[in-house]
Amino acid sequence: MSMNFIFKRGDLLGVKQNEHVYGYVIAQVIRYNRFFYCKDVLTGEFHFIVFDSDYHFLMCPEFDPNVRPDIDVISMGSEFYDVLDRLFDFSEEESSTDW
Repeated sequence: MSMNFIFKRGDLLGVKQNEHVYGYVIAQVIRYNRFFYCKDVLTGEFHFIVFDSDYHFLMCPEFDPNVRPDIDVISMGSEFYDVLDRLFDFSEEESSTDW
């Protein structure tokens, strides 16, 4: 995935769905610009998001840099995220636990 921007904890991610745009604050970057654990700004619930540039976009950088995940998503192990990489056909790219 070629991108000029590196998403970081606290960035507000926009998600286009049908005629609506929903906002999610990135609480944890699991894999660089592809897997995020995010907090829904309307409900406060956390969701795992697989980035797709057709539907996801940056709404506001550093929207809430103090946000923290409600669980330890890294404890699932790298094998889990490696499987997701293959499932979603991501090439070998740099990984991070907190950009």
